[in-house]
Amino acid sequence: MCFFTRKTFTLLIWIAVFFPITALAGPGRTGAQILNLGGGARARSLGDAFSAMSGDVTTSLWNPSGLADMPESKLRSGKKAAQTSMFYTDYSGPFGEAGEGLYYTFISGAMPLGDIGTIGATLQMQGQGTIAVTTDSPDVLREESLGTNFALTFSYADRITESLSAGINGKIIRMVLGRENGSSYAVDLGAQYLLPFDLVPTTLGVAIQNIGPGISFIDENQADPLPRFLRLGTSVSLYQDRYNHVRLVSGLTAYIDKLAEDEDELALDLERLNAEREEKLTREQLLSDRGVGVRAFEWRHLQKNVGLEYWLGDILALRVGYKVEPGIHLANWTDYFTGGIGVKIYLFNLDLSYGPSFGPNNQRLIEVTGIVAF
Repeated sequence: MCFFTRKTFTLLIWIAVFFPITALAGPGRTGAQILNLGGGARARSLGDAFSAMSGDVTTSLWNPSGLADMPESKLRSGKKAAQTSMFYTDYSGPFGEAGEGLYYTFISGAMPLGDIGTIGATLQMQGQGTIAVTTDSPDVLREESLGTNFALTFSYADRITESLSAGINGKIIRMVLGRENGSSYAVDLGAQYLLPFDLVPTTLGVAIQNIGPGISFIDENQADPLPRFLRLGTSVSLYQDRYNHVRLVSGLTAYIDKLAEDEDELALDLERLNAEREEKLTREQLLSDRGVGVRAFEWRHLQKNVGLEYWLGDILALRVGYKVEPGIHLANWTDYFTGGIGVKIYLFNLDLSYGPSFGPNNQRLIEVTGIVAF
């Protein structure tokens, strides 16, 4: 990696840490929810514990530095493989007729450029379905589309040292709300470090995502902040021989889009909340409940992820994962679990995931990712 590129990465990391954004938001209070969807059946089946994974084109959605370690091509001996992938989720099953037109998909690609690094691009699309248009009577005049949200991401990653890799994403976001639309841009920064444990190879991953201005549809003063978060993860190779490989992955995600609170609004909220309470809330308790600033790292506000992956002869993969979202309590304990399989045949890789049940029809979600490496 050239000296200029190393300096660039260092500068970007400092910008990310000290970027002067005082977004007043938090989980459930942000815009551009397409940026929350991540993606890839492999990641889904591992409980979204993917920030320390590498060599998979879909890692750009979780930690762009994962693109630095692409596997070798089967067509070009000794060279890293380019990859393309497509992921699709249809929500019509869990939501029935109300889910018609609801989907999420992405198309991504990555190409290694030798000593220069790896470049990639991902297009995410989120269909929002339709709505029935009526007048004073219950008769439906027509079905009107709610539009499609887009996020276009350009990625770059490279290995800085034998143990350290870094990556960056640049995003262009376009959101639709009926006949209104808004746009914004964002940056992701990520790094992965291979610890010097030869007996149990362990990779640490860290990524900060969606650094950028809020998105507005009508009034810029009422812009919705982007869902900014910090991901931390590990990938541990528990056992590997010629025919078997067992990997344990884990992750924690902190929602850091709420860095400060407006003091006047905070005082009004405290007064309103304490009006009917015998035991009064303090300012610190309210800030803690909302996960403001450093309080976002309290255990109850963190998303927890863990997954286990077993490869048999680099042909068949079995996966299971566990995911807990802050503030979300599912009806059945089994709904916190995910699972899936992967099949690799020459240049082609097909991943399927089996997720928790949700929606009015209480159906489990099956997601598919196809990857071609060449």
